[in-house]
Amino acid sequence: MKEQLKNYFKDIFKTKDKRMTLIAFIVLPFLCNIIVEMFNAKSFVEGITYIFRDTFSFFINVFIIMFTMSIGLLLKRRLAYMLTVAILWCGLGITNFIITLKRTTPFSATDFKLLGSIDDTIEKYLTPFEFIMIIVAIAMVVIGISMVWVKLPKYAEKISYFKNIIFIAISFGITFLIIELGFVVGALSPKFPNMTVAYADYGFPYCFVTSFVNKGVEQPEEYSEEAIREIVEKMNNTITVDEDETKTPNVIFLQMESFFDVSGMEGLELSAEATPIFNKLKEEYPSGYLTVNNVGYGTANTEFEIMTGLNLDDFGPGEFPYTTILTTTTCETTGYILKDYGYAAHAIHNNTATFYSRRSIFKRLGFDTFTSVEYMYPVDYTPTEWVKDYILTDEILKALNSTDEQDYIYAISVQGHGDYPSEPVLEEMKVNVTGGVEDESKKHMLEYYVNMLSEMDEFLGQLIEALSNLSEETVLVIYGDHLPSLDINESELKNKNLYQTEYVVWNNIDLEMDDKDIETYQLSSRVLHHIGIDGGMINKFHQTYNGDKDYLEKLTLLTFDILYGNMFSYDGVNPYIATDMKMGTQDIIITGIDKATYKEVYDYTSDESDVDDTTDDDTEEDTNISDIIDDIQGNNQAEVAPDWYLVRGNNFTKCSFVEINGIECDTIYVEPECLLIYAPELNSLDVLVVNQKSNATILSTSKEFTYFNVEDTPVVNPDEDVDSDGDNFGAEEDIDGDV
Repeated sequence: MKEQLKNYFKDIFKTKDKRMTLIAFIVLPFLCNIIVEMFNAKSFVEGITYIFRDTFSFFINVFIIMFTMSIGLLLKRRLAYMLTVAILWCGLGITNFIITLKRTTPFSATDFKLLGSIDDTIEKYLTPFEFIMIIVAIAMVVIGISMVWVKLPKYAEKISYFKNIIFIAISFGITFLIIELGFVVGALSPKFPNMTVAYADYGFPYCFVTSFVNKGVEQPEEYSEEAIREIVEKMNNTITVDEDETKTPNVIFLQMESFFDVSGMEGLELSAEATPIFNKLKEEYPSGYLTVNNVGYGTANTEFEIMTGLNLDDFGPGEFPYTTILTTTTCETTGYILKDYGYAAHAIHNNTATFYSRRSIFKRLGFDTFTSVEYMYPVDYTPTEWVKDYILTDEILKALNSTDEQDYIYAISVQGHGDYPSEPVLEEMKVNVTGGVEDESKKHMLEYYVNMLSEMDEFLGQLIEALSNLSEETVLVIYGDHLPSLDINESELKNKNLYQTEYVVWNNIDLEMDDKDIETYQLSSRVLHHIGIDGGMINKFHQTYNGDKDYLEKLTLLTFDILYGNMFSYDGVNPYIATDMKMGTQDIIITGIDKATYKEVYDYTSDESDVDDTTDDDTEEDTNISDIIDDIQGNNQAEVAPDWYLVRGNNFTKCSFVEINGIECDTIYVEPECLLIYAPELNSLDVLVVNQKSNATILSTSKEFTYFNVEDTPVVNPDEDVDSDGDNFGAEEDIDGDV
């Protein structure tokens, strides 16, 4: 055996192709991991010293990269394959570097599932120059890889597929065993409560791969029907609320994007207080720190924990349940619980409905309506093109007034969203950074951010005033979803914690709650407890077990049972059915159609650069904007413009588009009661609908409207002999019934 191994390695070093393969197989993963860790640490020095600082983790990542390269042993162009894999790993490392610069939290598998929402945010995170440079870089990489596959020589020796498959299997086995050893000695962890720390400690390759393979809630060893029954029995035998004292106020959760009190930053000096209203509320109403999961992004995960009461630490690293388990199942939420108490449930977000797949997911979280920005009338935007938050006041009031019953509202803010400009972009500023920041770019970013905070704070005051004027019992829970992506260090915070925001519970029912620092997944249950509501399995669990030594372990058991197990807690049947969720709280309807005049067409299209030639190439008479302008200049303003129509109705927005017989036509928003359309083929009895769209996605469709134009209707001459084939037209006898 010893002689055989000796001869085997002699053969490798004597044969050029085999020698080159071995060198590439050893050297490339090593060099590749150094480059990746340089970008992961954002430091050349730290990337090099990582070898010595955590040698075990470094070589685990080398083995992971080595295994991905081992597949090339089955190919003739194995060197080209290995170099391609190395380039891809370096590309992933660079992507992670760019993403962490923008949002702090590292690159993971979840980001691929959010690609469908990239159109909603890419222009807000990247400048046109940055976007172009990324496209150029990708193109250069593709060209480089193509040249590698063309230029590098093929493997000239005969491939022993059987031996190489065994070698690949051994490579995988060694990698797997080393990772398991890492778990045993504590050098690795399969769970990442803090992704930023995990990527720094365990390295990018391991963490990135783990984010792909580790999803959902792993079945606990103690999971059984008996274990779940024991949990449920204790809850059933524990009284947590006085049902005679149950209150049913309107319950509103207001999730503020990247919102926190910047007075908690060490040394930061401002010309004025950024959030005076929020700070005053903290003094007068129940409040505390709220521990969240992310920094700079992860809004949907904060929502998930608040709505469901489930602990995100039980799920895979970097996982967004919105993109995994909730795509196929419903889940107990505060919305479902309150619906059992007679509430209507509404979601409101001044951003697109498709972002984080909310349009599909919210119906599985118990919402009756979802009002996204496509159903709003935004006027003011931030310099980075996010809709300003004050628009939410009217939308919350609309939701409250849309039903006779009490309302549960989950409103999601967006104004405080990054990326924050590193150069001055605001013409006027209410708050200036006067000290505590030496770097000029960071000063501009902070100055922009605190001015957005100031406007968000003013919105809070407006909302509370509006709710107070309603004279309805209301509980308003205000909190930030995470800290902003401003490259803040823990040392810069007075509380020394990047994963804490703050919450306050404004109410007009004299709610008796103490100030308390809590986890995100505890907030809803705490509010429900203090209004006397103990419905729902998870809600009652928190009210029963919070403070017990095995609290988190039993929560994991219950979470697995409800989402992945046998639902013993629900007697084997999921009691929650997806709602027939309505987009928007008000119906979009068509009430009529009028022909438009030249002046109306000109007035409504003069600002529309994309409607300059709307006719079909096959139409003999072209009608376009230049023709209309000419006619108006010829004093024909009041004449009817051929093929242009005004669609009358209610609740139209800039995202409304008219469809005729299944074909969308050019549509221009005029006002909530009017749309202008160009429809050269419109005839009597054609069917029109209005689609609300988010980019190319149709969110909802209005009821059908049948167009009728008497001028297009054929007239029967009573003096003409009509062969009606028994339809009685022109008959001398009376016709029974309606015609």
